[in-house]
Amino acid sequence: MKITREFVRDGKTVAVTAEHIDGEHWRVRIGDTVHDYHAKALGDGGLRLQSVGEAADRAFVAYGAPLAKGYMVRVDGHTHTLEAPAARRGGGGGGSDGTVRAPMTGTVLDVLCKAGDTVAADQTLVVVSAMKMEHKLTAGIAGTVRKVAANKGGQVEQGAELVVVDAAPEKKP
Repeated sequence: MKITREFVRDGKTVAVTAEHIDGEHWRVRIGDTVHDYHAKALGDGGLRLQSVGEAADRAFVAYGAPLAKGYMVRVDGHTHTLEAPAARRGGGGGGSDGTVRAPMTGTVLDVLCKAGDTVAADQTLVVVSAMKMEHKLTAGIAGTVRKVAANKGGQVEQGAELVVVDAAPEKKP
């Protein structure tokens, strides 16, 4: 499995790729820098990362959480905000068009809406487990659920359409 995303940090776009090598071994590329880790899930939702190779004595804990416009990542006691590039912004997994897509290959833990439901822009619609973390996905827009393609317990591929929300009509002043 290989997952690639682009983020904006300090005004610069950086590509981040996480590739599963085998077992607990992952290779993470941030821009041009490559890191190899053994990743082990913690009971509190975090990951314990142990460097592989020359820096094998380096270990730390990492946590991630989706934000309305990207992710917040806490690594080794330092918090970093990573924004999605402007063209891809939307609530955790959603887009300005109201389509909620799987952020990466994973398992659907819960579907919290059905066709016809009225939802808020920041309302969690689907929860996906991927890379040993739970991702609470929103549409990024308020409106009515037109389509639900996700099934609890089902496997989804990165980019798969999970829910489609039609925007609520704008209220006139």
